[in-house]
Amino acid sequence: MDSLKFTAPPAAPESRAVDAFLSAVDSAMNSNTLLLTADCEVPVSAGNRQDVLHAFLRSALFERLMRAADVRRDGYDLTDEYDSEPFRHPLLREGFSAMVSPLDHGGFLARLRWMLCAAFSPYNHHFPAADAELLVRGFARELFGADGPAWSFAAVSPDFLRSTGYYSGEEPLRPVYFDGGDSDTATFVHRDRTFHLLLTNGSP
Repeated sequence: MDSLKFTAPPAAPESRAVDAFLSAVDSAMNSNTLLLTADCEVPVSAGNRQDVLHAFLRSALFERLMRAADVRRDGYDLTDEYDSEPFRHPLLREGFSAMVSPLDHGGFLARLRWMLCAAFSPYNHHFPAADAELLVRGFARELFGADGPAWSFAAVSPDFLRSTGYYSGEEPLRPVYFDGGDSDTATFVHRDRTFHLLLTNGSP
């Protein structure tokens, strides 16, 4: 399936609800939280999503969307535009598995609440449950409308981007994103030909 074609919607500012949730996760987890959205030329299903995800990760569009999202979220960690020494490596890490594990709609919402209320928060920026619920519901409503349960959800093993080496002590090969801790997450959400990939990388 590596020959699949992917397209992205026209670049536009993130909606208020999406920005509020991503910024809240940034604060709670000390993360550079990114949301990628794309369309596949074939419908994505539970039966083919592993292959679709791998094909997307290997596509030029994935790297372009990652770099654009990083700049849009004021991270500037995935671009060498302002570095005196250009990056010598692609974003994608060799030998990745990016294995998907199914989530139901409730499990997906619980995962979002965990990011805000229970994940490791190095600066103790957890959100009260009521505030987190408003952020989660607003984010989900913006992405899915009233059709949340009609979407399909999966957790993805976060091993497909290079590591900062924060926890392992390994020498980082920039560009890097994941940190190697429990706050590294990837969540794949799809319906018909449209999918979203939500990424976090919190660390001290």
